[in-house]
Amino acid sequence: MPFCYPAIVVAALLLAQQALAGPLQLVTEEYPPFNYRNPVSGKIEGVSVDLVAALLARVDQPYTLRLLPWQRAISLAEKQPDTCVFSMSRTPEREVHYSWVGPLVHNDWAFFARRSDPQKPATLAEARAYRIGSYQGDAIVDYLRERDFIVDVAVSDERNPPKLLAGHIDLWATGRLIGEYLLRQKNIGGIEPVLTFHHTDMYLACNRDLPPARLERLNEALRRLEKDGVVDGIYKRYGYSR
Repeated sequence: MPFCYPAIVVAALLLAQQALAGPLQLVTEEYPPFNYRNPVSGKIEGVSVDLVAALLARVDQPYTLRLLPWQRAISLAEKQPDTCVFSMSRTPEREVHYSWVGPLVHNDWAFFARRSDPQKPATLAEARAYRIGSYQGDAIVDYLRERDFIVDVAVSDERNPPKLLAGHIDLWATGRLIGEYLLRQKNIGGIEPVLTFHHTDMYLACNRDLPPARLERLNEALRRLEKDGVVDGIYKRYGYSR
């Protein structure tokens, strides 16, 4: 007759396995207001940063956090075990390369234009006639290029408002909240959002080898945070609503 472990022993073994899994290595980029380094304190913060911290605290999961250039961050999460990157838009091209926790946050994509421009696009199709700026590694670039847009790609999103004001591009394509945040932080006037052209969700994207049970535990904890009102509270703390 096979020996049956009491339930309390099984639970203890599971907890021990989780502890042996070690900390998650989290990487992110400068992408305010979701994730960024506070220029005064030097602390990495933002809507997504606080949400991920609340999520991992809920499951007693230790972690480390680094802010890196986006291309390096997504490459590490794809290739390095126990590594996750955020805030990442979930696209068909990226689907097979990561295990997904989320959605964490919502991100509307918008075109920004000079306020003084007499003509502005009213539809995505109309925008095809304009010179559009985005930045390297952003999912917006792939989205627009797949629809036959020509995109001027900068090394960082911060370079696009000056390019727009100087007339090097006609439209700046970025997340609406991100664009509004950058304009406030840099005290740049004369630029406004003119067309929201896509809605996307952003996720915590983890290495494909993250164990399924660990992944499901994170997703279930995130659902509980939503139900408990924690996610809405984090948005409100930064002055936004969903």
